[in-house]
Amino acid sequence: MVAIRFMVDLTLELCDGTHTLEEILDMVIREFNKTKEGTLNYVTVLLDKMYRVGMIAWRQEKIDFKKNWPPPSIVVWNITGECNLRCFHCHNFNKKNHINELSTAEIKSSLNEIASYGVEEISFSGGEPFMRNDFLDIAHYTAGLGFKSVSVATNGTLINRDIAKQLKRANMDVFVSIDGDVAEIHDSMRGIKGAFDQAIHGIKLFQEEGIDPLVLTTATKLNIERIPQIIQLMEELGVKKHSVQCLLPMGFGKKNAEKLRLKSSRIKSLVKYLESENITGTSYYYTLEPPPEQTIDLTWSGACRAAHSYCSITPEGNVVPCNFFWGMNGENLHDHTFAWIWENSKLLNYFRNIQLKDIKGVCRDCKWLGRCRGGCKAENYAYGDIFGSSQSCWVADEMRQNTAQRRECEVKTVYDIG
Repeated sequence: MVAIRFMVDLTLELCDGTHTLEEILDMVIREFNKTKEGTLNYVTVLLDKMYRVGMIAWRQEKIDFKKNWPPPSIVVWNITGECNLRCFHCHNFNKKNHINELSTAEIKSSLNEIASYGVEEISFSGGEPFMRNDFLDIAHYTAGLGFKSVSVATNGTLINRDIAKQLKRANMDVFVSIDGDVAEIHDSMRGIKGAFDQAIHGIKLFQEEGIDPLVLTTATKLNIERIPQIIQLMEELGVKKHSVQCLLPMGFGKKNAEKLRLKSSRIKSLVKYLESENITGTSYYYTLEPPPEQTIDLTWSGACRAAHSYCSITPEGNVVPCNFFWGMNGENLHDHTFAWIWENSKLLNYFRNIQLKDIKGVCRDCKWLGRCRGGCKAENYAYGDIFGSSQSCWVADEMRQNTAQRRECEVKTVYDIG
């Protein structure tokens, strides 16, 4: 049993994107003096099980480290995992005290590195950033480092007059989450009674101090019918910037997906409505138009901005491709400078190596592949295969349905002939 555990440990250690299957097999054979046939069976079964539960991703080619990669234009920093709400759709499972979170001094040191490296924008998120007693200190410090833009995403419930004044003084942009037009709906999604009234109060305080907050709404089954009323409420409040996004099923969002997640056809009608209202919606809006007339080269990049012009930092200091890859391990700011991680990280370079030819399923044959690149990688990761086809795109669903209908007709034809 001990030998098997060591074989598992070695195999997992070698699954770092820099080894082919053949190389992994050779190393395990040499280390444990096993036959090639037995080792092949063991390793392939183990990797297949890990793949099926979403523990590993699988490409045929190993990482080719990109040289002289330009710095990201924006870094999103989940500055704490703690939160005072219990949102039904949150991408983070753990809102308890994070004993390994970076200290004030460590954060300031890393901010210095990030600024000097040429990053233009910093956006703080969480958790709830204002759960950190030092956040205003960090905000003022960041404001003095010369970034073109500094912002913070908040649930709005902890805002008072002094906080609003200080954020205005620090010239920070503010994002506030509102998921209902009445307390009953918003509070049901946010998990705490009174959250709606507190958030609306926070928005008003920001406005009174000269901050024009961007309000972000997450559309789910719980509030989809109230989206027009939410838009109307924002207009009444004088909110000039409002965005609506759909659920990304990570953490609690994945656990509660059946109660929250919209069907792709419903997302399509929502995006059509948002387009008519000139409201920003983060979805496949471009598929409402004819597909682009272009020849798709499968060697084109198959990833989004993640690890290209954007990355995220976890509360513990791990640098990961995207804000929604909560729980994914990356190189840590405790061990390396931000610049070293951005240039040398195996995880980030793995993302940079993703090509369109890695995409599987119906998206591989889609006319929009060159633009959407198989959908959101974080969403695909949540469903167990980072290279799988999109689960929220209506075009992908229509293609799946057409394929299923075609197969059904083929089966019926064979039966009739027989």
